[in-house]
Amino acid sequence: MMRDSTSMKRENKMQIWKLLIGGESYTKQQIAQQTGLSVASCNTYLNEMERTGEVIGEKQKSHDVGRNAVVYQLNEEFESILCIYFELIQGIKSMTAAVLSPIGNLLHQEVCQYDLLDASVIEEKVAHLLQQFPNVSQIVVGTPSIAEHGVIRHSDILELEHVPLKTQLEEAFQRPVFIANDMHYKVYGYYRQEQLSDEIVTLVNYPSGVLPGTATMHKGVLLTGRNLFAGMVGFLDYGMGQEEQIKRLHRPTAEPFIIQAAIALISILNPHRLLFTGDLLQEDDLERMDAACQKYIPKEYMPDFMFLPSTERYYLKGMYWMAMDRKENIE
Repeated sequence: MMRDSTSMKRENKMQIWKLLIGGESYTKQQIAQQTGLSVASCNTYLNEMERTGEVIGEKQKSHDVGRNAVVYQLNEEFESILCIYFELIQGIKSMTAAVLSPIGNLLHQEVCQYDLLDASVIEEKVAHLLQQFPNVSQIVVGTPSIAEHGVIRHSDILELEHVPLKTQLEEAFQRPVFIANDMHYKVYGYYRQEQLSDEIVTLVNYPSGVLPGTATMHKGVLLTGRNLFAGMVGFLDYGMGQEEQIKRLHRPTAEPFIIQAAIALISILNPHRLLFTGDLLQEDDLERMDAACQKYIPKEYMPDFMFLPSTERYYLKGMYWMAMDRKENIE
């Protein structure tokens, strides 16, 4: 089916936008060369984008014959992305809110702790930040739970269980909302940041006192599963119920669970890298766990074990890149 002119125009403008989110400045000629569009088309699209405020054009001295050339870059004040994520770590509930520019620069960040962290608390925080940043174009939410169809399920934070958070936030603030499991953002952020387009990478998170989770990037594709909980190793059979499992998720009693889950992940996913994070783990543990896994898996099939003390920067990067990926699907 032939694409209509509106679709083609949108796709062509998205090509220019994708080039400019790197934060660099380009002339029309350079943009045409990088995107494969004609200079005339780039001229038309850039003029439109400059009129709407999405890009800024500035005259810059050219090296040839002293002429001035106009260079274009994304206008960081045109829009921003609001990222919200909540956590339960060692019994403490917290919510992190960050505002990012179109090229991923951090404009604002705050972390607050709560005794009760329900939907009304989240709505209040979003409302407050939208007053400060009315140019927010997307709200991206991370949750330590399953988020099938925007509804929170199997949540570490009980007062958010079964809350249709996506719908509630969209109705309240009239902006597109994307909600996903926290591990999906973290592994996606790691993959984009480390530029691992041809690798299989699995991130394993073991915080104390809650069920663990994992997420996998398979050569550029995020494995989410049918119900968006692929990698939920807390659902494995450890010979006991989940309540008993959670009671044992402390050092050192958690290690057999971590090893069993690692063996399952390696057997099923065969990753290049197995990334471990969470306060139940320390870097010194990895050599011992690697040896335990090799009792079942031949050495030549073992992934590289790596320890990440923190995934915070990857979390926000993942939220940013998912927002950027979604932009072309938002009218």
